Amino acid sequence: RQTSRSVSWNSTGTFLSFASSFDRLAKIWTIDSSSATNNNTREYTALMGHTAPVERVRFHPNNEPSLLCTAAEDRSVRIWDIRHNHNRSNHKMELKSPEKYGNCPASIEWSTQGMYVAVGEKNDVVHVYDVRKCDTNQPCASFDLSVQHSVLHECHFSPCGQHLVAATKSSVDGMGQVRIWRWNTGGGGGDCGEEEVKDDASVFVGHTGPIYTLAFSPDGTRLATGGSDALVGLWDVSTMVCASTITRRTKFVRSVAFSYDSKFVASCSEEDGVDISLACDGSKVGLVSLSSTATEGGGGGGQQQQQRGYQMNYGNGIGGDIK
Repeated sequence: RQTSRSVSWNSTGTFLSFASSFDRLAKIWTIDSSSATNNNTREYTALMGHTAPVERVRFHPNNEPSLLCTAAEDRSVRIWDIRHNHNRSNHKMELKSPEKYGNCPASIEWSTQGMYVAVGEKNDVVHVYDVRKCDTNQPCASFDLSVQHSVLHECHFSPCGQHLVAATKSSVDGMGQVRIWRWNTGGGGGDCGEEEVKDDASVFVGHTGPIYTLAFSPDGTRLATGGSDALVGLWDVSTMVCASTITRRTKFVRSVAFSYDSKFVASCSEEDGVDISLACDGSKVGLVSLSSTATEGGGGGGQQQQQRGYQMNYGNGIGGDIK
């Protein structure tokens, strides 16, 4: 049985990539965004090169819609140009953490401008790579969150690209924290060498257990967080105040995603259904049932809402329109 742990739309909404755990491929489908019918989707290509199941896929966020970043259980992160050689990636970065921490990073995310990739490893260290210099396999900046007693689950760039924003758990009291710090202290890139995340990093407690996932709205005004307490927090980015809380879930929240126009937020958890809410206040819009396609145990490990129109995709396949 083929399953997928991650999906990603490219910036033009024409290609959808999903991580195929069964055959170690990152598969690319072409989508006719003018219609949601299955007749307008077809497999475009499959990227071959990983030697273990692919766990995460992320397309470039803006003006390079053919660039894709992937991570797999073979301890590598790769960057591909899907227009060219499908048997060999453009760049390959090896994990830096010891094997006891696992074979796949906790997260991979592009910067807003698409010049950097943040790789969050399971030893609680975040490495930032300049994609223009990936051949060296050396990050331009690295940050160790363990010295601040934080367990890393995800790490994203802020909308301005100057800060890193991590979804963490305090190893002291178990509370979920959003930890924010400035990574790019120079004009062109981060400082070389591994650094500790300083005590003056901004820390916001928002959940009573680990924060597993976070996402910024495309307009940069809101941050959504989801955690083990089955809550989704909707934060005002300008003040970093949690303005609204979605309480309709009953199990761990694993993924959150905003619509392309920032009006809606979707969340999935360890239960059937993807909750769709208004991003302004968290009020319910609807519930997309996964019962016909989901495997036993919940709503999948990743989701992303399409760039054009309100079509949503989740880790087990292509979903329907949001009514």
